[in-house]
Amino acid sequence: MLSSQATIRLKNPAKVLDALQAHLAEHDIAVVGQQDHRVATLPYGGEVIFQSAPSELSLEARAPSQSGLEDVTSFLASHVLEFAHPERPAIQWTGFSDRQAFADFREMRVVRVVDLTPHMRRITLKGQDLTRFSTDENFHVRLYFPKDPAEPGWPVRGADGLGIAEDPARKPDVRKYTIRSIDLDTSEVDIDFVLHAIPGPGSDWAKSAEPGALVGMAGPGGRGIRPADWYLLVGDETALPAIARALENMPPSAKGHVLLEIEPGDDAVPLAAPEGIQVQWISRNGSQNPIVDEVQRIAIPSDRNVFCWAGTEFDAIQKIRTHWRDTCKLGKSEQLAVAYWRRGTADE
Repeated sequence: MLSSQATIRLKNPAKVLDALQAHLAEHDIAVVGQQDHRVATLPYGGEVIFQSAPSELSLEARAPSQSGLEDVTSFLASHVLEFAHPERPAIQWTGFSDRQAFADFREMRVVRVVDLTPHMRRITLKGQDLTRFSTDENFHVRLYFPKDPAEPGWPVRGADGLGIAEDPARKPDVRKYTIRSIDLDTSEVDIDFVLHAIPGPGSDWAKSAEPGALVGMAGPGGRGIRPADWYLLVGDETALPAIARALENMPPSAKGHVLLEIEPGDDAVPLAAPEGIQVQWISRNGSQNPIVDEVQRIAIPSDRNVFCWAGTEFDAIQKIRTHWRDTCKLGKSEQLAVAYWRRGTADE
């Protein structure tokens, strides 16, 4: 187990520690221990030890890998700065050199471009050492779109565990995507891009991408679709890659429903779903978020192990999450609703 420590001078360390604990609790991570000495065990085998004194907060991050340690230290540093605001404390992790490459970052090149529908394009990327990305638990990645491929300005890690932009003018735009498939034998990944009408870094890059084009990739991350006996998967074009991949990995005995909202007639693609999964395509026909009404019509069984997942527009997600939590009384382990984009903003 790798570890790194940081002692941070703060005006009110107890307040920051309480805020950290509350934030972890929102993600179903329990913090145990005494008021000034607490321990949190992370889902992927990592651990955080918190100790507070009258004017300082001591943190120890532990993880089974270098990339995991970077994730923990970055998470802690960013939230300490958030919860200590307007104070701006200095953070220095032991064992972290300044301006080092992140362990989970890969430079990728486009090798193929295929149009799946009028609004969806599959781009195959090739890189090195992609084993860490071959997982069905976390298949979301961050893509870095360089402003100038000759000088891409890839992120580097500061001594505080956070990313540094060597030149802000060259800082790449970053968006999250789903790995649709991965082939470790060829070191290739497929990523499906929605070609939005509204300009945005991801879709603009995808519209002009050709073999040889450069992009950065980091991850993987994101909470996946939990195994269950009955599923309700909900999304639009942006969530289609995640839902398609989840369906392909379900056991043949899986039961449930898939609701997919698309533009009229032209973005439906074949899905390899178990026989017991009913797939319904919902056409917008000019209306906003018709999928919400369909979600509210689905009866969720109370006598089975269920999991409900949604990835779509921000306003729709708020309504779906409220329905599942307040009307259907689903617990945190039974549902996950994630905003993949927000109407009126650029890109995903």
